[in-house]
Amino acid sequence: MRQMRVLLLKNKTAQLDNYEVAFKSNGYETFFVPLIAHTHVPEELLGLINDKDYVESLKNIVVSSQRTVECLSESVLPKLNSATAEMLLSKTVYAVGAATEEFLARIGFKNVKGGKNAGTGSILADLITQDLLEQGQEAARDSEILSLVGQIRRDVIPNKLSSKGFKVKEVVTYQTVNLEDNLERFQKVVSPHSWVVLFSPQGTEEILLELKKHPDTKIKIASIGPTTEKYLNENGIQPQVVSPKPDSNSLLNAIKLSEEN
Repeated sequence: MRQMRVLLLKNKTAQLDNYEVAFKSNGYETFFVPLIAHTHVPEELLGLINDKDYVESLKNIVVSSQRTVECLSESVLPKLNSATAEMLLSKTVYAVGAATEEFLARIGFKNVKGGKNAGTGSILADLITQDLLEQGQEAARDSEILSLVGQIRRDVIPNKLSSKGFKVKEVVTYQTVNLEDNLERFQKVVSPHSWVVLFSPQGTEEILLELKKHPDTKIKIASIGPTTEKYLNENGIQPQVVSPKPDSNSLLNAIKLSEEN
């Protein structure tokens, strides 16, 4: 019996990709189809962190993407002296999703919050608000929160935090551009009955048009969460699976449950 094929429309995470581990260990044939290229832009962040007064006063960091963690791991931490690196790694970091939380812990951050309990930016913003206000209202609002983001991002976290009176400083850590041959690389590995997993709308336009042209191929579509599901619906596609949380085990279990029914 042929292995079920899963196409992950994402860049493979550096060091360890939890999606590959989860699906391969459960007998799936996995393929990564990167749709976008990431470029680290660490300069502004390095300028801040190398300011001793700033890094000493910094208490809380927000990280919503594994791409930011890659920038920290590959383009920021190696350029810091040991004392500054240790100081940065001691800061409280609020993360979106379990995979981002795990990646932050692997590169040395000692106090990571949210993560598996905050699968979306909106949930994380509520968690941060509750957590910081419990520490004391005035102190929490006097301290600036450093939010590390990509050039293309949604504004849910800073908008919610700002509406509660918190100061948020956004610093871009990476840029993204669509790759030119997304459809061609997708067509080389897709097959009938494949699962196609979307992690983000970016770079998927041609692939969605192709899927809509051939509705009889029995290809099944999974969305990593409600934002991508909404994008699919707006483009006339209803995914068979929406992962209840944006992590590998939730996605795997949702797909396995769908196959059983």
